[in-house]
Amino acid sequence: MSGARPALSVRGLSMRRGAGRSVFELEVEELDLWTGGALAVLGPNGAGKSTLLRALAGLDVPRRGRIERRVAGPVTMVFQRPIPFAGSVEHNVKAALSGQALPRSERDERVAEALEHFDIARLAGRDAATLSGGELRRLSLARAFALRPAVLLLDEPFDDLDASGQEALSLDLRRAIAGTDAAVVVVTHDLRRALLLSDRIAVLREGRVAQQGEREDVLARPVDTGVARQVGMSNLIPVRFEPPSHAVVDDQHRIPVLPREEPGAVAWAGIRPERLKVDVGRGEGQPIGKGRVLTVVSDGVAVTVTVSWAGHELRTHLLAGRGLARTIAPGDTVTLSVRPEDIHLLL
Repeated sequence: MSGARPALSVRGLSMRRGAGRSVFELEVEELDLWTGGALAVLGPNGAGKSTLLRALAGLDVPRRGRIERRVAGPVTMVFQRPIPFAGSVEHNVKAALSGQALPRSERDERVAEALEHFDIARLAGRDAATLSGGELRRLSLARAFALRPAVLLLDEPFDDLDASGQEALSLDLRRAIAGTDAAVVVVTHDLRRALLLSDRIAVLREGRVAQQGEREDVLARPVDTGVARQVGMSNLIPVRFEPPSHAVVDDQHRIPVLPREEPGAVAWAGIRPERLKVDVGRGEGQPIGKGRVLTVVSDGVAVTVTVSWAGHELRTHLLAGRGLARTIAPGDTVTLSVRPEDIHLLL
């Protein structure tokens, strides 16, 4: 994010929704949205993701704290359930610009560009009320991008789309985001889509920001097991640290870790599935012992293999259609390996 600057800054934010036993409180001490960057907001249902998005959009008034806009331009939100205006697809995009004093030539240029960005130029004359769910989602994004917002807030942009629709839209959305200097926030339950679009991550839990930071840092070094699971670090193994460089699982199993000086400390060893390897003699890490394959599931791109090892079910990923992925099967015995630098100890 070279040359990036804060577009929207949150300080001491406090929100409350509901009443009585159903009251929900959101507390965010500090959060910055950066120009030219995309923040993925992750968290389980009820964590406060939509509440945060509505506060950033100015739709709900905070009880305390402030949200400071530091750049000129509109703050635009694309809702989870988009609703078309009456009229054609092209009219819908033009209507989004009706409040702006733009020359006709610039307005037409923005409309055409937005329709092209989201591959709905061919639908320009179609009645918007006849669009499919995926087409309507593209229209709502085209309306938002036509405004050339300074801050763009996306609430579950892939909701209710099938796998092919999600794939196509995520690629188009990524290209559109790359072509703008807007600060983007995307709320989605789909970790893979979130990671495709974002360079920063904020994880919400029970109305608080459990962790925020650069995407790769949060993925590799989650602050606790809850965040680890939320960002896809599904292999979490209870261990006891044995200096200088081993984490003991049981009498027969040890995991190599980077040297530390905390004898006897109890921790969790976290290993991302893509960092845990099935050892085929290529020197990809240090062997940690044999396990039995429980399941093999392919989505056509990646193969997720679940292996029973030391009483734990561990996951690893293989590339579909290549090498071991073509032959591995439930019941096979395999040797697992991992590099010490890919082990994250959560104390």
